Amino acid sequence: MARPRSPQGRARETLARLGEEYPGSAAELCALNHRGPFQLLVATILSAQCTDERVNMVTPEVFRRWPTPADLARANPGEVEEVIKSTGFFRSKTKSLVGMASAVEANFAGEVPHDIEDLVTLPGVGRKTANVVRSVALGLPGLPVDTHVLRLSKRLGLTTATDPVKVELELNGMVPAAERGTLSLRLILHGRKVCGARKPRCADCLLNDYCPQVGV
Repeated sequence: MARPRSPQGRARETLARLGEEYPGSAAELCALNHRGPFQLLVATILSAQCTDERVNMVTPEVFRRWPTPADLARANPGEVEEVIKSTGFFRSKTKSLVGMASAVEANFAGEVPHDIEDLVTLPGVGRKTANVVRSVALGLPGLPVDTHVLRLSKRLGLTTATDPVKVELELNGMVPAAERGTLSLRLILHGRKVCGARKPRCADCLLNDYCPQVGV
């Protein structure tokens, strides 16, 4: 097969190959255990500077005590802090969680909004978190850009941008809308398993025949 030479060509080939290597829908590929957009919002806020494994150990108790936005909005912050303490930055995360739930109740009738412009108005919710919720829990287009997506998209020559929003918008133009969330999750999986930050395993990478970084 001819080596793809353009960013668009590399993006299409990356999408195809990673789709075979890491099959599944965005919901199936997501490592955070959840049921529905509210639970995923909570889990994603907790995942900042924390492993998915640790978050998954904590969220069952969070969801048991505060199963709805209304419940979490009325929660005692001290109790929330105690439950989520092991995830780190528990005071700021508690403020974000209670604030997010209060805003969902007050501004969106207790339902997590779908539009990214509305999602990012919620405390603790930036564009990356909004795109996670859209693509995984709502089945809508969304391409979360984290450190893995930034690193791999640059190494693969898909973009030269370093700003996450610019990277997101450039990648959006290269892949079908329905594939944006799964591309992000597959890049994250590949970044964790093969294309590490310090020691990428280029010899074991299924993208090494056209990655611009191989041999550099």
